[in-house]
Amino acid sequence: MHHTKAKADIGVAKCIADLVSKGCVPCMPLSEHQPYDIVAVLDKGSVVKLQVKYATLKNGAIEVKFRTSWADKHGSHTKHYSESDFDFYAIYCPEKDKVVYVPNTSDSPRIIRFEKTLNNQGKHVKWASDYQVIKRESSETIRHTPVKVKT
Repeated sequence: MHHTKAKADIGVAKCIADLVSKGCVPCMPLSEHQPYDIVAVLDKGSVVKLQVKYATLKNGAIEVKFRTSWADKHGSHTKHYSESDFDFYAIYCPEKDKVVYVPNTSDSPRIIRFEKTLNNQGKHVKWASDYQVIKRESSETIRHTPVKVKT
């Protein structure tokens, strides 16, 4: 699949499904001009903003893109995200059919690894299994009663 918008739609749909399966309530912003794609109410009522990405597996890992790009009648544009734009990147990897949640901080890992390295390096490797849940809660809270889905 090559069309960027179709990949983005798949990433958002997979992220929503993953959040619901984990007892979260995904909410969509009313405007597509926000720096985040989904607001997620976690099971304890805290709220996080997510920027969804679609990343193809290369050499057993995915790369976190810390920017957005678009084209219009004035040409191609790129904007780098700031830490205040959202709380987490929610990155969908189609080859593994998994979503990883990477904090949007200055020390965020750039590479998330699903498979062993060819040279068996393990030190400083950021494993996908460590990023499959949202680990930090925001200071914002919304009261709700999540519906748990049995699978």
